[in-house]
Amino acid sequence: MKFKAPLLTLGAGVLVAGVLYGMNVSVGNDLARNNAAEDQPPPAAATSAAPTPSPTPSAASSAPGDGSGKAAQTGTITYAGAVDGGAASLGVVVHNGKAIAYVCDGKAAEAWMDGEMANGEAQLNSAKLTGKLVATYNAGQIKGTVTAGAKTYTFTLKAVAPPSGLYRSQTSLRKKLDASWIVLPDGTQVGVQNRNGVLQPAPPFDVNNKTAVVDGTNVSIEPTSPASGY
Repeated sequence: MKFKAPLLTLGAGVLVAGVLYGMNVSVGNDLARNNAAEDQPPPAAATSAAPTPSPTPSAASSAPGDGSGKAAQTGTITYAGAVDGGAASLGVVVHNGKAIAYVCDGKAAEAWMDGEMANGEAQLNSAKLTGKLVATYNAGQIKGTVTAGAKTYTFTLKAVAPPSGLYRSQTSLRKKLDASWIVLPDGTQVGVQNRNGVLQPAPPFDVNNKTAVVDGTNVSIEPTSPASGY
């Protein structure tokens, strides 16, 4: 029993040492965490996405009916209708800047013309200088004056779709029927024929079959354009 006091003293010392060790470990861990936190780089500042640049407006291009006239220089466009006052009818066909026109009163006056249409202006003339057309245009309409012989008309025509347009009897058959027509948007046909040098109203023709009956015989009719001639 003499050894109890020293054993108690030894146990107490061990207990105190354990507590001190635990405290040292805890303090060491805290220091390690603090040092690690100090070594981390500061968080990067949030950056907003750069704004998407607005598209640069492109130059305006010519479009049908925009008034520039440039749109009517490519492809094929047909204008047809009555002149102001209705005394005659007129048809104009333009194909890639080349144009033909035909004016007719359906009785005894007519003129075929051809020439250039560019930059919103048109000037067409007949081979014998008996017809002349001067106008301004765009893809939607043409407006100006046209002369056939001693008569001059003013006009404003709209662009039209087939079967409206210009027609003439087939070249090889003109000894049998030398005639020309304007087909208006409402289907009306206005034309004259030349019979032995005398002009008179042209007979009606079938716009679907493109034939006219002359003395009981079918005569071929063909649409005319700057590409095919007249």
